[in-house]
Amino acid sequence: MGRAMLAILAMVCVSWTAAGQAVTPPPQPLHKVGDHWTPYELPTDTPADAQVYTIEKGDTLWALANKFLGNPYLWPQLWEKNKYIRDAHWIYPGDPLVVGVKAAEVAPPAPPQPPTEPGAGAVAAPGAAGAPGAAGAPGAAGAGAAPAAEGPAGELVPIGSEDDIYCFGYLGPRDARPQLTVISAETVQYQRLYSTNDIVYLSGGEAEGVKAGQEYFVTLAVRQLNHPATNAVIGTVVRYLGHLRVLCTQDHTATAEILASCDAIPLGAGLKPFEPIPIPMTVLTPPATRCDPTSTNAKGYITYSKDDDVAFGADHTVLIDLGEADQVAPGTQCIIYRDNPRAGAPRLLLGELAVLTTGDHWSTAKVIRSSTQMYVGDRVQVK
Repeated sequence: MGRAMLAILAMVCVSWTAAGQAVTPPPQPLHKVGDHWTPYELPTDTPADAQVYTIEKGDTLWALANKFLGNPYLWPQLWEKNKYIRDAHWIYPGDPLVVGVKAAEVAPPAPPQPPTEPGAGAVAAPGAAGAPGAAGAPGAAGAGAAPAAEGPAGELVPIGSEDDIYCFGYLGPRDARPQLTVISAETVQYQRLYSTNDIVYLSGGEAEGVKAGQEYFVTLAVRQLNHPATNAVIGTVVRYLGHLRVLCTQDHTATAEILASCDAIPLGAGLKPFEPIPIPMTVLTPPATRCDPTSTNAKGYITYSKDDDVAFGADHTVLIDLGEADQVAPGTQCIIYRDNPRAGAPRLLLGELAVLTTGDHWSTAKVIRSSTQMYVGDRVQVK
């Protein structure tokens, strides 16, 4: 089949996804699987309990995340479940998409038993369907009852957005040095900063293991980070500036296209292999109150605020010094407080945050509630 026919088929069959990103060339070559065309090697070992959706014309990962996960910003979670999709910008009608786990099949209810005597009311046995304390009855514990972790409303909500995760960063090692960097660009003769759609050149190629199609975060080491309480160096703040894909490689260089940018990308910016980062979902607990008893849960500090803002509040992203080693995970909620200047007096409640991503002894988090201005050095405690 000629190139022109393949191009026509690609235009007819393919849906563009990932809102807000630049359209990239469709993957090639196409081959026929069953009754449709696709460039991907479709999976053959889908788990038996997987809920599989067949992609239709007009679908996007953005819209399908909204349909199956309740939030379009969770499209990276769908992409993570379907790793055969090499390019999240392009999905193909007819291809299978794992969207979750099948709901457990429930046996139909047994028909009601007639009373033992005509006209007499039957008394439900303890534990029988419809009896107080039976599974599925309001307030019951056990199968069919709402999990206690769901809280009063029991509503799972996303913590933050794509920007909060893909446009913030992480705490890197003290001596962090990227293995690959951006060394030049197609417009380098008259431009020094680059963004979405720009073509740039990388410091590694085939000899360094770089391959066409690989994707990378574009990063920038911001500064050394000192702990606000001890002044000890705890690492290097590394910002995400964007995301690029390798178009082709040479012996010791590679040509790449910037797919998305959060900020201007300078020459010398580092690269880190790209992996989709899911937006954590959690059930928000009721706000802490001044009269809540103190707990023994892990305590730490806010160590950095995005853009080095001096004062901040709700919706701001920060780094804290609690991580996986402290039993903190994405979705964990923490109280933000300040020690009372009067010794022995109760602590001052400032607000709350929820964790987005974690490292060993650090996490990124989003302030979800605030009652006053906050500063680096304010305390946090796991709720």
